[in-house]
Amino acid sequence: MQETENNVESTEEVINETTETTAETTETVDETPFTEEPKVELTPEQQAYEDLKVERMGKFTVAMSYEDARYYRNLLDKSTYKGPQQAYLLIVAKSEMSAVCDGLKEQDKGQRYEVQLTSACIESVGFFMNNYEGKGSESATKLFTSSMLLRPAMGLINELDAKLEEAKSKIVDATK
Repeated sequence: MQETENNVESTEEVINETTETTAETTETVDETPFTEEPKVELTPEQQAYEDLKVERMGKFTVAMSYEDARYYRNLLDKSTYKGPQQAYLLIVAKSEMSAVCDGLKEQDKGQRYEVQLTSACIESVGFFMNNYEGKGSESATKLFTSSMLLRPAMGLINELDAKLEEAKSKIVDATK
């Protein structure tokens, strides 16, 4: 019985020591208040530039059938790349194109539907299409036809790039 009482007392001492240590630890926590970074007022030129950047990194509409999306996905599977940056672009584009395939899989396979693709996906697919090495006129026709589906979106992206350059030069001119 004596041994049990000693164990209980010893357990209580450990609990008390743990509680005291925990209390000490919580008292030493840094209580520096969170401060928000001050918001910088943008000039109208800077705001226009920022708005264009957001639009440029957004999504664009592309008319595409399930068969088209599957072609892009398969083309990406067969694409060659150099280095980790191109590997990353390939992975991201393949992932997005697989999601589009999944979304269109239950639709009429030959019918084209408007889908939203990120600018990164569109540009990546375009890059790998431009570097694709095919063989024969049937393959060439399919590659060319598929590249034309991306052309309107690529045109919009290129227009935004030109507007971004123009906006950037306006900012530089305003700071002179």
